[in-house]
Amino acid sequence: MRLQAIELSTFRSWKTLTLRFDERVTALLGPNATGKTSVLEAAWYAASLSSHRTATDAVLVAEGEPSAVIRADVARAGRTERVELEIVVKGRARSRLGGANAPRRRDVLGILRASIFAPERQAVIRGDPSDRRAFIDELLIQLHPRYHAVIREYERALRQRNTLLRDHAAGRASLGGIDAWDEALVAPGSELAAGRARAIERLAPHARRAFEAVGGETPFSVAYRPNVPEPDDGQRGTLAAWGERFRARLGERRTDEEIRGVTLVGPHRDEVEITLAGMQARTHASHGEGWLAAVALVLGAHGAIAEATGEDPVLLLDDPFTLLDPDRRARLAAALPPEAQILITAADPNEIPEGFDVHVVQIEERRGG
Repeated sequence: MRLQAIELSTFRSWKTLTLRFDERVTALLGPNATGKTSVLEAAWYAASLSSHRTATDAVLVAEGEPSAVIRADVARAGRTERVELEIVVKGRARSRLGGANAPRRRDVLGILRASIFAPERQAVIRGDPSDRRAFIDELLIQLHPRYHAVIREYERALRQRNTLLRDHAAGRASLGGIDAWDEALVAPGSELAAGRARAIERLAPHARRAFEAVGGETPFSVAYRPNVPEPDDGQRGTLAAWGERFRARLGERRTDEEIRGVTLVGPHRDEVEITLAGMQARTHASHGEGWLAAVALVLGAHGAIAEATGEDPVLLLDDPFTLLDPDRRARLAAALPPEAQILITAADPNEIPEGFDVHVVQIEERRGG
């Protein structure tokens, strides 16, 4: 898989931009605030329908403009396909695939697969459980694009169920319809929990090896801690078994939910446990270790996607070397997947490890109006 070109129109600070990528490793060099990160953000958006920096699409549109457009030309399976995504401040955004309108926005998922590291990724290590859940869900969508719909279905059911519980706690409604909302939650929730379990099982060994390659011999682990107890080993991949556990857990917590007016059971309360030398990375990792752990997770996700799909996703690395000493910079460069297309940003060319073969693009010379 190769990202052959990306075109931006009124995206972030870019009025227009066209970049073509012919080499395996491309380094986007330039001072801060020249739009380097926005190029990687746009590529990630084309792969995931989301930004790694914001949850609000409207801020991706240049100030004073009604919309932005990302076009990505992707070479895969012997042909080139174009993904075109409009991002709007108001209204319904359009998507096109191969020049034709996409009936659903998520239909473009899977054309471009990617994994992305950025300084913001440290939140996966140090932030709330929601940051770690979001990272795993991003991986799930790259592995199996259908999970984009599963996650949205679960979120819709959760909002509706919470509304019913909240209204009941406030004396505004009865719980007569709660059983129906239980089932609406259990169906996508069981699929999401089972998917997360499989994704983390794939991710963990790749992330461990990546951390060892760059960070040293400190044991590094990633484990799933689901809110709904996992089925026994022989049934872990069975949605019916997850559903049974989910329903049983809802029954156990029903009184608590009625009192508190909120759903207390389900994947929205999962945790992903990340440890260094057996201790929680969230509280015990140093600043440098947290950086390396975030890099390792992204490289682990890359390896998991490549293993599952049979093709290397595009690896997007925003300022990966900036906090590393020369030895670890060289070790990171050596640990990068040898067959993958890699896009890197850096403000200082001296951050690029000596001997690392990259094609340099000076971004400040290509800045749009």
